[in-house]
Amino acid sequence: MNPSISANTERAIPSLSRRTWVLLMAMLVGATSYMDRQILTMLVEPIRREFDLTDQQLGLLTGLAFAMIYTITAIPAARLADRWSRRGVVSIAIATWSAMTVVCGLATNFWQLFLARVGVGFGEAGGSAPMQALLADYFPRRQRGTAMSIYLLGAPIGMGLGLAFAGWAVVEYGWRWTFILAGIPGLIIAPLLMLTVKEVRAGMADGISQKFDQPPFGKTIAALWGIRSLPLMMLAATLMALIGMGLQAWVPAFLERTHGLPSTEIGAKLGAALATGSVLGHLSGGPLADFLGRKDLRWHLWTPIVTGALAVLMVLLALNGPANLAFPFFGIQVFLTGLFAAPMLYMATTLAPVWARATSAACAMFAINLVGLGLGPVFIGQISDLLRPIYGEESLRFSLMLALTVYIPAAICFGLASRTYRKDHDAALADLERDSEPGMGH
Repeated sequence: MNPSISANTERAIPSLSRRTWVLLMAMLVGATSYMDRQILTMLVEPIRREFDLTDQQLGLLTGLAFAMIYTITAIPAARLADRWSRRGVVSIAIATWSAMTVVCGLATNFWQLFLARVGVGFGEAGGSAPMQALLADYFPRRQRGTAMSIYLLGAPIGMGLGLAFAGWAVVEYGWRWTFILAGIPGLIIAPLLMLTVKEVRAGMADGISQKFDQPPFGKTIAALWGIRSLPLMMLAATLMALIGMGLQAWVPAFLERTHGLPSTEIGAKLGAALATGSVLGHLSGGPLADFLGRKDLRWHLWTPIVTGALAVLMVLLALNGPANLAFPFFGIQVFLTGLFAAPMLYMATTLAPVWARATSAACAMFAINLVGLGLGPVFIGQISDLLRPIYGEESLRFSLMLALTVYIPAAICFGLASRTYRKDHDAALADLERDSEPGMGH
């Protein structure tokens, strides 16, 4: 490595206490985000009964209503964050989605709830990618994978808390008050983040002191598209998300319909299983990627091929076994898929030029949320409706099994991306060395 990078990096890295606080705030942002989006999956059945909805309509609520506006606004929000303030964009975003979660509890029909979920998606569009880009500039490259793993703990924590809380609150207070209560924490976190987190210049943790001008959007996308392994990795992750996010949206309903379990039991047991598995997966994913990457960088892309196949097996066992074994099998499944989350964020932010990190992360989130979160639940719900005349309440189980076939093209894309990944990674490091030299900023 160029000595100037190391010297500049040591001077630029914020203090340990400041980095720790920013990482904690990032976890809270992620936890609040996933709690607000996850609680709806526990409320599907009471909402279905009250509004007399089909599975396709429920899929629209759990998926497309959120993802539609998310995918439209995520990249503009990331561009605004790159140009203005990542801290500011995230603070406004969390206040927006939390307020709209409260509004969900005021809905009196399907379309009102649909529009409220659109509002949640609008807010969350500005949360993830700018937060990831900010973390990338607080932590040097050698620690970035581990930092991303810790940041990603917010998702399973929020998911577990959301399931457990919603399973209890819907029985005690009904689904409307469950939404209202869930939106309150984010309204507290938003101003706290704005007041206590400091904005840092892009590239500082990589030893780059120049301020970068933002090129036109088309040039930014062209630069990202030219990194051959990056779009293939994003496509593979998107296909995997179709399975994972579709499962998350429908597993509570599957357990209630197929096994007749009460919502309190589903929320507590499923929340514990998914949170534990996901926490362990996210904690292990970054260090595992750092360890395997030192042997061969291509393990960043080979690992999800192996773990994805094992995750598919776990889901098949969960869908076809007794209820008491479904919870641990689903927990193991999210552990296996969670191993890839940190390496994906590492690749999205490290392969990209420093002036396009938030945009790169937003592109990954754009595809994952459009297909995975937006279309996954709708696709599964529509197939379930088509199979209902044949299988009745069991139609959802068969629909979930059919969705698992998407793993095959995902594995192929991971394999293709691995062919050029080392070359792309080396080129990114060379660009960092060049940009660290005085007078070489864009």
